[in-house]
Amino acid sequence: MPSGQLEPTPSAGRLSNKRRQRLDAAIRQIREYTAKHSELRAAHHFCYDLPLCKDAGTPEVVVIGINPGETARDRDAYLGPTEETWNHDFHEAAKSGPGPARNNYHRNARFFADGKAVVFTEFFLWSSGDSRVFRQRFGRLWRSPHLRFCIEMNRLLIEEYRPKSVIGVGVTLSRKIAAAFDLYHVNTLTCGGSRLVEHYRDQLRPWFFTKHWAGAYGFTNNQKHEIREYIRYRSA
Repeated sequence: MPSGQLEPTPSAGRLSNKRRQRLDAAIRQIREYTAKHSELRAAHHFCYDLPLCKDAGTPEVVVIGINPGETARDRDAYLGPTEETWNHDFHEAAKSGPGPARNNYHRNARFFADGKAVVFTEFFLWSSGDSRVFRQRFGRLWRSPHLRFCIEMNRLLIEEYRPKSVIGVGVTLSRKIAAAFDLYHVNTLTCGGSRLVEHYRDQLRPWFFTKHWAGAYGFTNNQKHEIREYIRYRSA
């Protein structure tokens, strides 16, 4: 959080005070870790423990992307490095508010979670404009010295929330991400030669890696409904 910004006291919903305190401590730890590394400070923001709606209560679904996007609009709207977290979401503080890409992402999350409370995180916590900017800024994802830290933080988030399911955005890296979190494969849902869902599990819950939600990936309404039906009937 930028200096001079007061950290709000969030509503904990149904989450116990001890669990909320541990997640707040994790957010502070990410801020401190960011401050120690110039390449991470070059990112506009990190995303971790960001609720879709604070008033919805304890999240039942964790939505995990690969890493946050960042746009010129984000940089113009709010000075970085900053964050999207339970304690501070720069979109809410920016006069321009969220852009269309974020609004669409949240609409899709609400759709696939099927009425359940959602919290967002990212496999790699810090933002970049695209894959080229990512490599220039951070190097190759799987060689990043920061990846272990990200995995540890996300394990903690899942342990504290104890969600009914995890939804991953994108199937391309599902096998490697599954290995990072010790998941085992259950099923692959395909349609017309396109992979719609890679279904994994940990010891407690299903993980659904879906076809990427961006329109650029040829994501049709029929595919969206098929994915939601698959998740609905196979969730914990």
